[in-house]
Amino acid sequence: MQNSNDKIYFNFSYFALRLLGKGLYSNAWTAIAELVANGFDAKATNVKVYINATDKEHSVIEIFDNGYGMGYDDLAEKYALIGKDKRDDDTLDEETKNELMGRKGIGKLAALYLSHRYYLISKTKNELSAWCLDASNASDSDIPHLDKQDIGNIDIEAKKEWDSFKTGTMIKLTDVDLTNFGVQSLAGLKARLSDFYLLNSLHGTIEVAFLTSKSTKLVFEKVEKSIAFKNMYSFYNNTAYDYTLRLSNSVRFHSSVESIEAIPREVVIIDAKEFSTTSGKRRFTQIDGTLTDTELPYEMTGWIGIHSSINKEDAVINDPEYLKNKTYRPNQLRLYVRNKLAVENFLDYVKNTQAFSNYIEGEISFDILDDNRLPDIATSNRQGFIEDDERIVLLVEILRPIISTLIKERVKIGHQIREEEKEYYDKIRQQQEKERKREEEARKAAEKEREIALSEKRAAEHKATKLNKQLETVNADLGSEKKRTSFLMESLSIDQIEIAKRLHMAKININTITTIIQKLVLKKNKGRLTLDNIWGDIKSISFSAERIKANLAYGMKATFNTQEETIKADLFGFIADYCATIFSNSEIKVVVETNGQAIIRFAPQNIAVILENIKSNSQKAHAKCLTFRMYEDNGYYCIDAIDDGKDNNWRKVSDLSSLFEFGKGFTQTGSGVGLYHIKEIVEEMQGIVSINDKKTSGFELNMRIKQ
Repeated sequence: MQNSNDKIYFNFSYFALRLLGKGLYSNAWTAIAELVANGFDAKATNVKVYINATDKEHSVIEIFDNGYGMGYDDLAEKYALIGKDKRDDDTLDEETKNELMGRKGIGKLAALYLSHRYYLISKTKNELSAWCLDASNASDSDIPHLDKQDIGNIDIEAKKEWDSFKTGTMIKLTDVDLTNFGVQSLAGLKARLSDFYLLNSLHGTIEVAFLTSKSTKLVFEKVEKSIAFKNMYSFYNNTAYDYTLRLSNSVRFHSSVESIEAIPREVVIIDAKEFSTTSGKRRFTQIDGTLTDTELPYEMTGWIGIHSSINKEDAVINDPEYLKNKTYRPNQLRLYVRNKLAVENFLDYVKNTQAFSNYIEGEISFDILDDNRLPDIATSNRQGFIEDDERIVLLVEILRPIISTLIKERVKIGHQIREEEKEYYDKIRQQQEKERKREEEARKAAEKEREIALSEKRAAEHKATKLNKQLETVNADLGSEKKRTSFLMESLSIDQIEIAKRLHMAKININTITTIIQKLVLKKNKGRLTLDNIWGDIKSISFSAERIKANLAYGMKATFNTQEETIKADLFGFIADYCATIFSNSEIKVVVETNGQAIIRFAPQNIAVILENIKSNSQKAHAKCLTFRMYEDNGYYCIDAIDDGKDNNWRKVSDLSSLFEFGKGFTQTGSGVGLYHIKEIVEEMQGIVSINDKKTSGFELNMRIKQ
């Protein structure tokens, strides 16, 4: 408008526009959302957002739609006029006015908030024009203006998609600083942008393309809500849309008990009919401070749910769609007015301090907050409302009982799970107490058995003391007899002395057998004789019998000293002498191959037991030749017994170590005690014994005694 003598019009400077822009928008998200809303107000059915953030500090944003576009008159009379109320446009019908998201005519300032330089390209059915607002080098006092441009000189990056629209408007922003944009992917951008609109109520779609590197392929994807409905436990809905189709029948809750966590919990649907106060009529305060002449209708519509969990790891088990990061928070109650986000989280107004209040998520509409007949109650930054306004107070009163009911259901299931956990751990504690009692009873029983055993031991010691006294008397009587025996021994011949030695050895082993038998009889009389507790006694009897047999075998033929139980001598020489003396007239040929000496302490009778058992096993296997090889190797005295026997039953045994067990024979006529005694004797000498399983014929036993 031109000034006249009677009137002077205000002009907006760049400083005023920038100041307004900074006050209206707190981040790039809300500014982009405002420009998208302008497209839908222009009757667009498709709005596209193209962001090239390959250079974040100098990003390019193109927002374009297929609306009716703007000609020169629209640009001059509507777009360039800051603060013109769209809903006062006489060229629009009432239905269109009621559908408009914008009202105050300042949404265009969103472009200046994002960039100091942007292009406006618009095409109607009759004309195509391009303009530029460049404030990059303008002073604060300069008057903003649009400069017409040659469209051919404008580099439109999403040109193919723009050209597909017959009519519409594009805002191309250059040098946009998106360093703090807070989104790293196309999925994140879509999720964030979807929150700004009630997509189910829009008469069109939003598509976005987001380039973060030069290799990124240009693809526009539809913006859709990514709400984790399947993670919600309780749900309220009074819209025409059936959200139960998107809910799960049941959800799972985290628990320290795996079996309880696996229990599906049926989702609770809140009956919307129980809350009749969500709509009604009342008189509201007008712009002039008076009440409206008539009651105006109001209605809160939308859905509100409470999540089973807001811990991402737990929530994604119910719904992989659950998205939670620094830029996107699912636990919000989003308030929409005329299908556009008005308050990001209306829970801040409700001020509910109950447990689980931060588990609430929802999308509600309350269009009376932006009714043309009532004052504008939006805050200065256009991203909130005055809290004490009567319409905000009314909405809070409507929401409180709904939110409290949802929280009540969540508290109820949480309490139930805790009770189940308590019952589970109580059962475990009871089981542990029973186990402790069983262990205590077992301990007492063992203590009682120890007391009985100790009593028996004392009785046995008393009996032994009594026997010792009796023996002392007998020994005293034998004193004179011993002297007589000594005298007789001096008069005996060499052969008779050797016989006496053999008989002495036999007597020792027979006494051992007799003592063991007495113990067995004592156990039988006390009723404690079982196979398990006599097995060791049987082994001892068997070993003593073997030693008696060995004594009788070499008898008078032995040339070595047997007066002592153990001797320190050449073991290899002992074995060679034994074979030469005892096995000289045997039906089996015995060969001895010796390399070196083995000076160690050993019991001759025990070595005789080994040799006799080896020869006996070879004879049972129908061997014609038995060879003993003796040598030193790697710190061991080695003795290999090798025969050419025909009985190969031992090869059928899967575990050769089992042949050394007591009673496990491998020959048809064997008792299964020979190898057992050999193993015991060798191990007593700090040695090891094994069977050569690689021998293809005959049998080979390997004994290794540590030097």
